[in-house]
Amino acid sequence: MFTDRVALITGAGRGLGRDYALAFAKDGAAVVATDIDAAAALDTAALVEKEGGRAIGVALDVTDLDSATAAVAAATAELGSVDILINNAGIWGDYEFQGTLGQDLAKWRLAIDVMLTGPLVCAKAAVPVMRERGWGRIVNISSIGAYLPGSGAYGAAKLGLHQLTYSIASEVGDDGITCNAVAPGTIRNEATQRQVPDDMLNLLIAQNAIKRFGTSTDMYGAIRFLCSDDAEWITGQVLSPNGGFTSRF
Repeated sequence: MFTDRVALITGAGRGLGRDYALAFAKDGAAVVATDIDAAAALDTAALVEKEGGRAIGVALDVTDLDSATAAVAAATAELGSVDILINNAGIWGDYEFQGTLGQDLAKWRLAIDVMLTGPLVCAKAAVPVMRERGWGRIVNISSIGAYLPGSGAYGAAKLGLHQLTYSIASEVGDDGITCNAVAPGTIRNEATQRQVPDDMLNLLIAQNAIKRFGTSTDMYGAIRFLCSDDAEWITGQVLSPNGGFTSRF
C-alpha cells in the first residue's frame, strides 16, 4: 500500500510508536524511526530491517525545530523524502491524575511542549518536503483524554492538538496534504499497565460498547486508512477508535 512512501514516526523507540513503525514497513513504506532516545530509535530501525523493511533511526527532540529539521533532512538524504508524518511522541507519567489546578507548572509546560508544540514543530519541518512532492499525510496521535475532565495537562495538550489539526489541515489542503488526528480509548500497553491501577482500567473498559482494551493494531487500522489514497478527501478530522466509549455518554 505504501510502496515508494516514507513514513516518519516520532516516539518510535518503544511501545505503540515501535508497533506503528513495524506496521508501516509491512505495508511497504520506508520508515524513519525517531525518538529522543537515539539508541531506542536505532533499535526500532534494526527491528524493521530484520523483518525485511527499509528504515533509519534518528534522534529527535520534537520540541526543537533544528532537531526536527535535521531529522527530515536525514530522511530525505537517505530515503528520498518524507511523505507521512505520524506525531506520536508523548509523555504521560502522573499527568492523568493530578487534575488541573494541582498540576505542577513545570510538568504542565513540558506536556504542552511535547504533545502540542511538538506536532507543530515536526509539521513545520516536514511540510516543505511534502509540498515539493505534492502529496503528504499528517496524523496526530491524540487521546480520549482530550474529552475527560480532570486529565490536566495531558488532556489540555490533546484537546489543543485537535485545534492544531484543524488549523494545519486548512493551510495545506491545496498542496495535496491532509492532516487528521486519531484519538483512541484505553489501549493496553506498557504505559497503561505500569501507571494505571487495574481497578481503574477495568472501570474504563466496562464503559466501552466493545468491552476489551484497544491494541496497536486497532490504532494502526485507523492510521493506515487516513494515510491511504482512499482518504484523499478526508482532512481536519478526529477519528476515535475507542470501542464505543464516547457512544455511552
